Amino acid sequence: MALSFDDLMAEAKEEAKATGLEFVAKGGTKVLLRPILMLSKTEVKNILALLDKLNAVKSSKDGDQDTEAVIEMFDSVDQVLICAADRKDPMRKSLADLPPKSRMQIFEAWMKAAEVPEASRSAS
Repeated sequence: MALSFDDLMAEAKEEAKATGLEFVAKGGTKVLLRPILMLSKTEVKNILALLDKLNAVKSSKDGDQDTEAVIEMFDSVDQVLICAADRKDPMRKSLADLPPKSRMQIFEAWMKAAEVPEASRSAS
């Protein structure tokens, strides 16, 4: 049996659909938020860095977060979702018009669907 690039890509796309999160973006465009294992090396590196940043912001909150930290947190959430999206422009445009609570709802649903670990990836 021979392996082919096209067959492997078709299999990967089907697996991403099965394990990812579909989001109907502004204007009705379907966007697939792919699981982390279905992303390119660059996208994975970017998402891991953004998740580390999010964990740092969450860890630093001692009851009060300044406005800058909250803005940074939501910006990181948006960037993670855009990295995971198979259609980045419709995702970006949708996130720009959604309130923070709705953006967090998408992020949490993607994290759950993609089984993304919340813990820091650094070795102890």
